[in-house]
Amino acid sequence: MKFRACIVKFYKTHSDGTITLKRTVVIKLYDEDSHILSAVQPISIVRLAWPSVKPGSLQTYMTRFVRFLNYAYFGAETPVQEISEITPNTVLLYFQSISATSGREYVRLSENCVTQALFYLWKINICTGFKESDFIYNRTGSLYIKDVHNCFALPRQVPRQRLHDMDLTVVTLMFDIACRYTPRIVLGLYFQIFGGLRKSEVVSCRYSGLHFNPDSAENALFVDVYDVDLRPELKSAFIDTAKINRKQKIIYIRSMYTQFYEINKEQTAGNISDAIFLNANGKPMTEDSYYYYFTKLKKILIDTLKSSNNFDAQMYGIFLSNNNWATHIGRGIYSNLVAENADTVAQIARARGDHSLDSSLPYLCNTKKIEDQITSALESIYSSHRFAFTE
Repeated sequence: MKFRACIVKFYKTHSDGTITLKRTVVIKLYDEDSHILSAVQPISIVRLAWPSVKPGSLQTYMTRFVRFLNYAYFGAETPVQEISEITPNTVLLYFQSISATSGREYVRLSENCVTQALFYLWKINICTGFKESDFIYNRTGSLYIKDVHNCFALPRQVPRQRLHDMDLTVVTLMFDIACRYTPRIVLGLYFQIFGGLRKSEVVSCRYSGLHFNPDSAENALFVDVYDVDLRPELKSAFIDTAKINRKQKIIYIRSMYTQFYEINKEQTAGNISDAIFLNANGKPMTEDSYYYYFTKLKKILIDTLKSSNNFDAQMYGIFLSNNNWATHIGRGIYSNLVAENADTVAQIARARGDHSLDSSLPYLCNTKKIEDQITSALESIYSSHRFAFTE
């Protein structure tokens, strides 16, 4: 038996009679023999420790806390029987345990989540094994448990080997392969690479949310990025769609966009759904479906490069196969395209749709200048000699 954090969807009826679809995260017990989940456990109230967090992030936070609960109840040398038996020493022993097998960043983030959860449960008189003096704030306002923080050895720092950029000639090759082998996501790939959209934001796009700015001589393209649930019947799909609700400007390269849009319209022809991206069954695509098509595209791209007669292409194929990258590469390529022509990090953050400047700092631009330079470069590559890299 283990605790498990689960996302649930439910309909809420408001005082004016309107009904809205809601999502939240609860904790259940999972029987590993029968594969049956229990009813919602009272400890699910811990989600209120993060009252303003979206369900996707909330599940991450609660999953970290649930791992601690599973240790305290089922994995410790002296398991607890009641939550009131959890003490600072229980927490310390847990972090000493996971520090031997987990990454430094995970341990650091988990300590923060577990501390916030236990502090909330202490405040509502559930975790009575703590006292007020156990919790302290440092100079930056972060909350810690006095007899836990800095009382165990953090794992050593291991650099993340994640690819954030790609040669533009290979980008055009990837589009060509997508047109032929994964046409259902070629327009989504365009939105990611030239608009910085996340995977969850791409699959939530609707035809009614595509706009051309009539006041713009450049016919600027915008896409509505808002929280939307296109598959309410699925419990684990469309939990968080938009990181920030916004109208996202997409770099408009006429020849590319027109081609990819027409290809996508063929994939959705005859379907009454407003969703731009549909799966093979004609239903709005989920993140899992998008990831499936992208993984297929990635494999064909790497195989194509490796089998090329061009030595540089072969080496680049090996480089791509030896690095960690997936759908987020599109956002990385977009960020680097913008950063090459940006004047300030604020311009990058605005272009990416970030909450803060911090996420854009690693990519350290008048917006018109950025778009003109990127459009000129990509139109040149795409219209002539675009696949010379693989010859």
